[in-house]
Amino acid sequence: MRSGRPHPHSLSPNALAIAGWVAFISAGLLFLAIAWNVAGRSALTELDAEVANWFEAHASPALATLLLVLTHMHSLAAIGIYSVVFAAVLARLRERTWILTLGLAVGGAMVLNLVLKSAFERARPRFEEPLLELATYSFPSGHTAAAVAFYGVLAAFLVSRFYDLRLRAACVAGAVAMVALVAFSRVYLGVHYLSDVLAAVCSSTVWLVLCLAAGHSLVRRTLKRRWLALGAAALAALVAAVVLPLEDWSARLEETFAAMTFVQGFSLFVAAQILATLVLIPAWVFPLVAGAVFGLGWGLLAAAAGSVGSAVLAFLLARTVLRALVSRAARRNELFKAVDRAVAKEGFKVVALLRLSPVLPSGMKSYFLGLTRVPLVEYAGASALAMLPGLFLKVYIGTAGRGALAEGGALNWTLFAAGVAATVALTVVLGRKARTVLRF
Repeated sequence: MRSGRPHPHSLSPNALAIAGWVAFISAGLLFLAIAWNVAGRSALTELDAEVANWFEAHASPALATLLLVLTHMHSLAAIGIYSVVFAAVLARLRERTWILTLGLAVGGAMVLNLVLKSAFERARPRFEEPLLELATYSFPSGHTAAAVAFYGVLAAFLVSRFYDLRLRAACVAGAVAMVALVAFSRVYLGVHYLSDVLAAVCSSTVWLVLCLAAGHSLVRRTLKRRWLALGAAALAALVAAVVLPLEDWSARLEETFAAMTFVQGFSLFVAAQILATLVLIPAWVFPLVAGAVFGLGWGLLAAAAGSVGSAVLAFLLARTVLRALVSRAARRNELFKAVDRAVAKEGFKVVALLRLSPVLPSGMKSYFLGLTRVPLVEYAGASALAMLPGLFLKVYIGTAGRGALAEGGALNWTLFAAGVAATVALTVVLGRKARTVLRF
């Protein structure tokens, strides 16, 4: 006899993946935009000051008291206590994966916030009659970041347990409302700027998406390279967010190359890119730097020369002096076997698809392809042709990013974001196409 209790409506895996990617990319880009503007003391910092001054002038004692209670209820210690209680409930329910997800999300968000605070060292707002004073750094808001992580995991868990779609929507809406209240309390009480709480929401959302995705993959037993790649992307974004605001690296590079002749600077850049790719350093950073330093036209030429040069040199090394070493590595790689079979049938097409997809680091692709039967001329032509779209987008991002940092403005940031979005879309679409063709 069937139970009268309805089975919960299953959330679409594709819808979850799309929502996760949208949240991850949108929050990451917005955080970088806020961080760069705060570090560069752009018009955003002026808006911060105006908002803070307005709240100070229009403060209500009754509302301030209420928000003081709310903000103390969401201190880092309080969030820690709530997390322990929640974890105890999950333990009773034998939800070990959710306990792990909760710990990583809340603990990681707090650590990430401390790292970012130390990197930016932004002073808190200062008023003649402050409602609340703190001695720590301001950017981003720790209370807000911890609230995003805790309420995000809580809402995700409840959504997975409830049957009614309206209850699921209420859980999400409740979590958003609580985060918004905590963020508002921090700005109203004068301990954070508006950009502090917005940046905290974005950085913690990026981390939350990674933790929820990893937890979901563990439950489904589908923790694969794509989630590791996503984690690497998040780490790269964090490094960029920490390093870039501390010094105008593009100006430093430009000064270095300005001390040389154009030919010397161009040659040095190409040689550095070839050497780095041969030792398997991620190649994606060089087109970005080329765009920032040389501009779109010369930057594309420099990136293309370095990329094609390293691809051909690695190919030749794999066929000669490094053949034994590369062969041992290839024998342990299932992907190489699929590539070897596919290249034997359609050499040019497979090389081009492999170059367009993110299934392996660029240098490793070149070494592995050197062991296949594809002719050198066919390999070089397919590689050069297939590399151009990705190189163009990355060089464009470097050029647009430098323009956005130097000049600011909604248009420049929109152009930068459009380039990033196009690069991600191209990577995802072509990666799936390559997997289909190679059948792995």
